Amino acid sequence: MVAHSRGGVLCTPHPLASAAGLEVLDGGGTAIDAMLAASAVLAAVYPHMTGVGGDALWLLHDDQVRTIIGIGQAGTRLPQQGTIGLRGPASVATTAGAMASWVQAKALSEHWGSRMNWSDLLGGAVALAREGVQVSASQLFWQGQRASLIERLPSLHALCKTEGRLLQAGDRLRQPALANSLEQLARRGPQDFYQGELAEAFGAAFADLGCGLTVDDLRATQAHWAEPISVRYRSGRLYNVAPPCQGLYTLRAMAALNSQELGENGSSRYYHLLVEAIKQGLLQRNQQLHDPLSSSWDFNDALMQPTSALDAEHAAPWAEPGQPADTVWMAACDREGRSACLIQSLFHDFGSGCVLGDTGILWHNRAAGFSSQPGHVNAWAPGKRPAHTLNPSAYLGDDGRRWFFGTQGGDGQPQTQMVIASQLIDFQQPAAAALRAPRFLLGRSFFDSTDNLKLEADVGASVMQELARRGHALETTPPLSPLMGLAGVIAIEPGGQRTAAYDPRSQGSALGQAS
Repeated sequence: MVAHSRGGVLCTPHPLASAAGLEVLDGGGTAIDAMLAASAVLAAVYPHMTGVGGDALWLLHDDQVRTIIGIGQAGTRLPQQGTIGLRGPASVATTAGAMASWVQAKALSEHWGSRMNWSDLLGGAVALAREGVQVSASQLFWQGQRASLIERLPSLHALCKTEGRLLQAGDRLRQPALANSLEQLARRGPQDFYQGELAEAFGAAFADLGCGLTVDDLRATQAHWAEPISVRYRSGRLYNVAPPCQGLYTLRAMAALNSQELGENGSSRYYHLLVEAIKQGLLQRNQQLHDPLSSSWDFNDALMQPTSALDAEHAAPWAEPGQPADTVWMAACDREGRSACLIQSLFHDFGSGCVLGDTGILWHNRAAGFSSQPGHVNAWAPGKRPAHTLNPSAYLGDDGRRWFFGTQGGDGQPQTQMVIASQLIDFQQPAAAALRAPRFLLGRSFFDSTDNLKLEADVGASVMQELARRGHALETTPPLSPLMGLAGVIAIEPGGQRTAAYDPRSQGSALGQAS
């Protein structure tokens, strides 16, 4: 859905979040303000994917590209069982960095001239959480995928059940406890999350769960301004967020393509080269990516290392199953042309599965991103941040064109971004067409089947046959499969015209068309 707006453009995964952000833009708010309001609404209407109990990254552009890394850190102790779990109390083992990132972003918004306060930005979310909304199609889909998890973790019942059964189409999702917490944040600001009444409530819940976290760990949580990382690609520069985020490997995969002729759009050569480029990135990532604050790792050296030549005819071996993860990406561009991209995550859908005490806040399970291999650079340590899948992108063309894009999808994030970036940059496709282009996914991610290369069926039989000839082990998904990433794009032309588009694989919406 695209509508005209006086204030700018934005896209989010849910129409109510898009409407909240657009209202802020039309009221004179900045792109950052719009993202804060939209993100708060998503906690009320899209809680299986995102919420204030998760992590967040910001990619911002005014006269320069800036990034904020809001990733929570490990506590000083492991959970009671001595190891980190994938779900449940033992996965509540890192603090949540999203609220800390909101504080940093709001400060820049005020520098941009914003006069909006936290009540202005969170009030709509409070009302939606309290009054309820029709449960989203996305939540219904993931409830079906995670029915056994929901049965196993009773604190999810208030989020996913009514009258003893799973929510169904047409049911209303009400979160009164979350409404109270959001109201507290609106009154006191996000600092209350780390050192106020909410923090004390979290501390009591941590103790009950035996997860190892404490109130002192919350107080130590910080969001960091970080220099973006970038590579030259075609006639422009491609930006992403520094480690512990995986953007380094998105950029390295694109750098590997920079010396390649991709062939015709949608051809077997096109998909083959994209797949071979990301193989290099993911193999390096799984051995290398970790928190640079915990070591002397100079990740810029890794970024600048020459990429290996791609074999244009033969598929390299692949035996690296991916890890599932989920998140939301959204972005806004305000009337002044400033852009804000926010990617926020509970890690897996439904996160840890633990709602903390009576706060209504679902905590993430990002601690499961630590490596279980003893001695690995990404192994758990007190105060350390885990390797992270989140990585929003921006492209600034030499001719003045700008694109901001990102997606959910864990290991699939860089793969979807490669398709979108090449469609926009190499083939000059409009944003909506770039999002509709058939995608691939290497590894398991959300799939329980094999490590094969998954391709949406509308790539065509001849392309599939040729990829098989080159040595790829293949399987297909339906066209526009929601398992292949839910992405969005904001495009800005040299003359200032701005458009937004959201993925046809989702119920997300893009609002506004401004110049």
